[in-house]
Amino acid sequence: MRIAIVCNGRSGSTSLTYFINCCLLFENKKHSLFFEPFNYRNLDKEKKIKKIDEIVNKQNVLVKTFIDRDNFPHESFKNVEEYWDWFYTFFDKVIVLERENKRLQSESLLYHLKISENQTVTPHWHKQKYYDLSIVDENEIIGLTKHLESESNFLKSISDKGYPHYTYEKIFVDKCSETITDLLNYLGLSFNQNCVDKWINSPYKKVRLDEKTNKLL
Repeated sequence: MRIAIVCNGRSGSTSLTYFINCCLLFENKKHSLFFEPFNYRNLDKEKKIKKIDEIVNKQNVLVKTFIDRDNFPHESFKNVEEYWDWFYTFFDKVIVLERENKRLQSESLLYHLKISENQTVTPHWHKQKYYDLSIVDENEIIGLTKHLESESNFLKSISDKGYPHYTYEKIFVDKCSETITDLLNYLGLSFNQNCVDKWINSPYKKVRLDEKTNKLL
């Protein structure tokens, strides 16, 4: 099965990918994982896939990918529109994921970009930490929040093609069993409490800490 999660940053997509993979492995359905394979903004951009050959030659893949306009394999497609035409025909299952609270999403994105740039604390995007937002300009937060709101329209246009649409809040904040079950049913997978506890219920999967602690300074 070829599965894709389409999203933007700080929406819980990494944990969701690992959760789905956990459920797949419990049913002996091994898939090749690809995390942001076309994200050329990352520091490891030179290692990213420029052509789709590595993906198309596999029958079972689980891909997490962003929706930025430059986030596609340039050597395989003339433009992003051609890429999306291929995308919808190649993947058997497409999951649309976004975050309802765009303000908190924007704060998280900008804070991690700042610490990655300044190297003031570990730039590990998935390590628990307190967000010192004094290093982030308020106008940048407002601007990115508006941008994320506009990207929400594109995510909706994907779900309008008949693909299921889920939110960070429903899965990781409310921990809605109905939503999680619906997602697994869409993928033809059984509900697995072990995977839910590890990737959804665990308090250690929430990156943002409400208070600064000595351990994590």
